[in-house]
Amino acid sequence: MSAHRSAAAAARAAASDAELVVRVLNGDREGYSILVRRHQDALFRHARGMGLDADTAEDLVQDAFVKAYVSLAECRDPARFRAWVFRILRNGCLDHARDIRRRTVSLEDVPGCADASATAAADRAELRLVIGRALDTLPAALRDAFLLKHQAGYTYEEMADIAGCSVSAMKMRVHRARDALMTYLAPEDATAP
Repeated sequence: MSAHRSAAAAARAAASDAELVVRVLNGDREGYSILVRRHQDALFRHARGMGLDADTAEDLVQDAFVKAYVSLAECRDPARFRAWVFRILRNGCLDHARDIRRRTVSLEDVPGCADASATAAADRAELRLVIGRALDTLPAALRDAFLLKHQAGYTYEEMADIAGCSVSAMKMRVHRARDALMTYLAPEDATAP
C-alpha cells in the first residue's frame, strides 16, 4: 500500500461517525466499512442480550447495517449514527421476537468464565440461566430498556432516541424492569415474617 493510501486509511479511521457518514454519502464506500467495524460488536452484544442466539444475532446485525446503508441519507443526525443503527437493530430484533413468539436470553459471554475453576464456572452458568429466566419474564419494552441501560451503557436521552419515546418513559421502564427483576430474583424466604 502506498504512503498516500495508508494516510487516507488512517484519516478515515480517525474520523468521527458524522464525518464518515458524510464521506459515505459522497461515494466513499470504504468509510462505511469503518462504521461497521466500529459498532458491530456493540450491536451484536445488544442483540444477544435481547435473547437471540449467536447466528440470529449476527444475521440481524448484518441486516441492520444493510438497512442503514441503503437509507443512510435518512439519518437526520450523522453524529448520532450509532443510536440510529441501534434503533434499526432493535426494531429488527423485536420483529424477529414477534415472528417466533418466543424469547430466550443467553448470557454466555461473561468475562472470566474461561479461566475460572470448574465450580466457579458452574456457578456462573447457573447464574446466567437464572438471570436469563428473569429477563425472559419481562415484557419486551422493559427488557429492552434494561439492556440498553445496563448492558449497552446508553444514557436515558440516547435510549429515548433509540426507542422513540420520552426520557421519563425510559426511566420508568428501567425502574419497572429493576423492580420486576428484584422480585423475581429475591429468595422466597425473604418475604416470610
